[in-house]
Amino acid sequence: MKTLISFDLDNTLWDVDPTLTRAEHAMEKWFEDNFPGFAERFYTPTMDPIKYEIYELYPDIKHDVTKVRLAQYKLALQRYGLPAEEAAERAEQAFNVFYDWRQRIDLYPDVHPTLTKLAERYELAALTNGNADVYHPYIALEHYFGTVIRADKEGIAKPDPEIFTRLSERTKTPMDRIIHVGDHPIDDVQGAVNAGARAVWFNRHGARRWRSEWATTPDAEVHSLPELITLIENMNL
Repeated sequence: MKTLISFDLDNTLWDVDPTLTRAEHAMEKWFEDNFPGFAERFYTPTMDPIKYEIYELYPDIKHDVTKVRLAQYKLALQRYGLPAEEAAERAEQAFNVFYDWRQRIDLYPDVHPTLTKLAERYELAALTNGNADVYHPYIALEHYFGTVIRADKEGIAKPDPEIFTRLSERTKTPMDRIIHVGDHPIDDVQGAVNAGARAVWFNRHGARRWRSEWATTPDAEVHSLPELITLIENMNL
């Protein structure tokens, strides 16, 4: 019987913070080039409070980072002075710039060797709450993953067990034959365990300690991706 290994993306296959920082800088420049004074008034540090306004106004899209960001841009542009229809159009243009920069990730150096080795024996999938696109030329990991599940496309997000159930159904893999690898104690570990899958906590370099408030413990912990190869061989699945 096959074993499926699903991977979180951000902070599991790459460090997302530098990527998002570059994308935010690019957005500030784009807004200032197109709407003088916008960045100073609305972008930093005003955009985060607007995000929480969006959460209050549209709680049904909180799981969808793409829709949330589009709504942020539209609301800010309206407050800048654009009518609603134009604000929506320009928000789309702005998001396209952000999205391009958001894909410019720097893979951890051991990603390709590890995924190549694992793909020789196991089926691999991607399961993410973010909007990174493994098919994008900047990322180009699609040849490893037979299935890709993104929260913004599904309408639900980790740690909801339903998103793991969809992974199981689409790959025709029993839940107890799924090993999910991710860095987030709640979204990845708790979500996988509560769904009935195995959970491997990716704690890069062992930099974090497991906290008592994270009640659901992982089946295993690794500090580097190559450790997965031996670990999964020894899990007796």
